[in-house]
Amino acid sequence: MAYYNNPANLQYYDYSYTADNSFNTQSRAAGFYDEPLHEPLSQGWLAAFSTSGYPGEPSLLEELEINFGHIKQKTTHVLNPFKHVDVHIMDDTDMAGPILFCLLFSTFLSLHGRSHFGYIYGIALLGSLSLHFVLRLMSAKNLFFTRTVSVLGYSLLPLVVIAFFKNIFTFNGIAGYALAALACIWCTYAASAMFVGILQVNNMRFLVAYPIALFYGVFAVITVFSK
Repeated sequence: MAYYNNPANLQYYDYSYTADNSFNTQSRAAGFYDEPLHEPLSQGWLAAFSTSGYPGEPSLLEELEINFGHIKQKTTHVLNPFKHVDVHIMDDTDMAGPILFCLLFSTFLSLHGRSHFGYIYGIALLGSLSLHFVLRLMSAKNLFFTRTVSVLGYSLLPLVVIAFFKNIFTFNGIAGYALAALACIWCTYAASAMFVGILQVNNMRFLVAYPIALFYGVFAVITVFSK
């Protein structure tokens, strides 16, 4: 006990920070701390509208699953429904195109004098749910609801064009009814072709097309008789 109580036996060890200081100095001289972890982002109010990020980071459009290349490919297929359908064309099931076309359709009809947003979105939702249930009964393949909505939304494009021209020309005649019917057939043909390719039910083309024609027929009636 006397050994531990004797202050003379206490030994203090001097610790020098010269090694650490020299390491820090050398590291700073070598540039380890001078390089930022990431490249600085652009400054200014325009940067708030930019979709760029840090290097190696996915862009905002990729995080939102918006691919303009896929939107262009699917839109081109709807405009040319006789083209061979790729069975993987709807694998990504993006919703940007359908939402855009549905919004344009409602906007063009609203320019004619009355808002139809509630009717169009309600019919689109109920119709998509009904068609999804019917199409799942026709095939053993797994069909996601987002894929059904994506196909139906992209195939609405011909009726979107008719809704646009309704603000320029009158559709209260035989010619207007014929154009609306042609657009409805166009939408039905494009959508049924994609569903047949996705579900692999080539022998059920007309059975698939019938409920789809009823779905687009409602939008055609709204387009022609909206005031």
